[in-house]
Amino acid sequence: MPAWFVSMGPLGWPLALCSLLALALVLERLSVFLQLQPISQKTLNSSSAVCRDCSAQACRKRPSGWRYGLALLERHGALPAEQREEVLGCWLQEERCRLNRHLRVLQMVGVLAPMLGLLGTVLGMVTMFAGIAEQNSPVTPALLADGLWQALYTTVWGLVIAIPALAAGQGFSFWAERYLERVQMLLNRCHLAFNGLDLSLSELPQSHNAAMQWSAT
Repeated sequence: MPAWFVSMGPLGWPLALCSLLALALVLERLSVFLQLQPISQKTLNSSSAVCRDCSAQACRKRPSGWRYGLALLERHGALPAEQREEVLGCWLQEERCRLNRHLRVLQMVGVLAPMLGLLGTVLGMVTMFAGIAEQNSPVTPALLADGLWQALYTTVWGLVIAIPALAAGQGFSFWAERYLERVQMLLNRCHLAFNGLDLSLSELPQSHNAAMQWSAT
């Protein structure tokens, strides 16, 4: 085994397992989030047109992401508004669970890794001082430095594992919430469009837009 791995002592294998688990979870979540279809502000502003395109053709063949939500809304368009809201609410909850899957495990690894590193440091320092107590010769600074270096090595590796794991977990959580917020905004607009209401301003006549701007001033 490499010398840096041997210097971590019995905590080397648990830290190696934490690093592999964190790397696997980050890559798995990254593959899921990169497949999400973004919702631009232009799409939100022209929500009624997006709903018409979805009901016409775009969402009928294997829809995914927010288009799946629009397909559900179009499929259950004959239901009352309350039931449509329940259907969309169930789908949004399932989508939130799908995006947040394994994030708690990733955050747990981020919390556990520095604790394991600290435990390795304490065990290393106990072993170092026990060895020093058995020596009859004077203790030199070089001997202390060598023992402390080996003892602190596990703490360093624990922090190296924990910081990216915690940052990735928080980043994915923020990414998921931001995406679901925009999906919910789009579904709310499309739901209002199904009920005959439209929040979109892109299709208003230019004269009406100018009148609205004039009245606002």
